[in-house]
Amino acid sequence: MFDTHFHLDKEDDAQKIYNDAQAAGVEFMTLIGCDPESCDRAQATAEKFENMYFSAGVHPLYVADFKGSVSDFEKYYTHPKNVAVGEIGLDFFYEKENHAEQIAIFEAFLEVSKRIGKPAVIHSREAFPETIASLKKVLKGEVPFILHCYTGDDQWVQEFLDLGGYISYSGIVTFNNAKELRSSLALVPQERILIETDSPYLAPVPMRGKRNQPAYVAHVRDRVAKELNMPADNLGELAKRNAKKVFNLDV
Repeated sequence: MFDTHFHLDKEDDAQKIYNDAQAAGVEFMTLIGCDPESCDRAQATAEKFENMYFSAGVHPLYVADFKGSVSDFEKYYTHPKNVAVGEIGLDFFYEKENHAEQIAIFEAFLEVSKRIGKPAVIHSREAFPETIASLKKVLKGEVPFILHCYTGDDQWVQEFLDLGGYISYSGIVTFNNAKELRSSLALVPQERILIETDSPYLAPVPMRGKRNQPAYVAHVRDRVAKELNMPADNLGELAKRNAKKVFNLDV
């Protein structure tokens, strides 16, 4: 399997998390950076572990405190373990005031993604119309991107797919109240499906209430496979192949 999206906090035991993931069959993983400090840690951590990669960007919830420049992140994108621009995007659920600032930073990073040919890892919450508008304006369907931790329904998933998006499903797909989300799976071409944990958040059923970790992506795989009437191992291999393609990995 390939966990395409996970986070580590300073106090996390990266070695144990990595070992547990490997034991669970997670061969590859992408550690996500959300601001300069976490991007530094993501790069340093990815350097230590085989088949661990990292991304770098500014999460929309960190935009208000971000005082630097998008150009400050260029150093990450030339690193051999960097595979993506992100986590970037728009969050109008928690942030009610700085929408214009979020959009400006988001589109600046999308420009970088387009220029360097690495996919953007996109967070979008209560902002699907605005996210789509920015994708149309900047990427114009010319560069693939990952809509991480998808939470929408059939209507929205088609719009993201039409723009060249890969759709990544997290532990939310296992939740009892996620019926509409699960129905979107039927519309996603198999070559565009990804799986992730977004750990340490959103632990999947049956691990609800526990701190999430990449090893638990197996539960996401199992539920997605069930919805698609596919053997779990086949789904894991399929999603891994898709991740390698979108991240431009020849491993």
